[in-house]
Amino acid sequence: MSYRQALTERLIRILFKLIRRAHSRQELAREFGVNHKTICRDLDALGLEYPIIEEKRGREVFYKFSDDFKFDFPQIEIEELATLLLAQEAIAGIGITAGNSFYSAQANSLIGKVRSSLPRSVKANLDALSKVYGSAIIPAKNFSAHAAVIDRLAFAAVRLKVIQIRYHSLNRDRDSSRRIAPYSVYFDPDGATLKLIAFDATHGEIRVFSVERISNLIETNENFIRPADFDLSSYLRDNCFNGIHGKPVTVRLKAKGITARIFAERSFHPSQKIIERKHKRGASPETIVIEMTVASGRGLERFILGWLPDIEVISPKEVHENINRILIESLKSF
Repeated sequence: MSYRQALTERLIRILFKLIRRAHSRQELAREFGVNHKTICRDLDALGLEYPIIEEKRGREVFYKFSDDFKFDFPQIEIEELATLLLAQEAIAGIGITAGNSFYSAQANSLIGKVRSSLPRSVKANLDALSKVYGSAIIPAKNFSAHAAVIDRLAFAAVRLKVIQIRYHSLNRDRDSSRRIAPYSVYFDPDGATLKLIAFDATHGEIRVFSVERISNLIETNENFIRPADFDLSSYLRDNCFNGIHGKPVTVRLKAKGITARIFAERSFHPSQKIIERKHKRGASPETIVIEMTVASGRGLERFILGWLPDIEVISPKEVHENINRILIESLKSF
């Protein structure tokens, strides 16, 4: 565990201890295996955000929350704990909590604690359900070698600090220096990798970086302001499709036969809507036209190519021409 990870965990645990009751400086230092000066620094930092007060009791100093501070622990039902456990076990092979991922140990610890708190009868039911529910396993990369980078990225993003990095671009196959403002780290199932959304000062726009290609990370003293309307889910919905980022484009696609039936029952994007649907008549196959506003580029192109020959690009003209160009270039290699 890195220094920042240990610090973050210690601060959180101190907060929960003080919520329950007052603790002495000596007690906290002994509990976390640090000296009194470290505990004092931790409490000074927490005191900037929370109403923590000191009390002198004889020769010892105690810390507690002020009397007017109220914190209500959520009352979690057994069924809710069971649902949490079942959901985590169902996605155990993918995402940011997968076996090789950065937060795998924390996820396993959470599962263990939740499971141990459940009655025996509930555990038995969960064991049965866990054999029924699940998810397709995505081969995840091993992020353990990048744990320190991930930790520092998250720490800088939380503290709104600009960072200087060296980044290896696959397109140009070379390293370059970037000065960026880290917004969000997220798991991308396409390629099973961790990516960073950040404002790139060099190019004056938000860009996406693969965490494993970031090196020489230096946190600067410069602060940045994350746009108030920035939301990771919304950003990915509008600017990422099929794992690839690009500018939004509204596309209309016409599918036929069994592919038309698949398009009718499956949603590929929140913006998707049916424009026209025709049922099979004689020799004419069933068809459907859908419209969706998604990120342009290779992600959209791969999506369309994956449904050939049962799909046609109605609009826009640029996407139609790009698909034709790709097909023509592909034929040259055969």
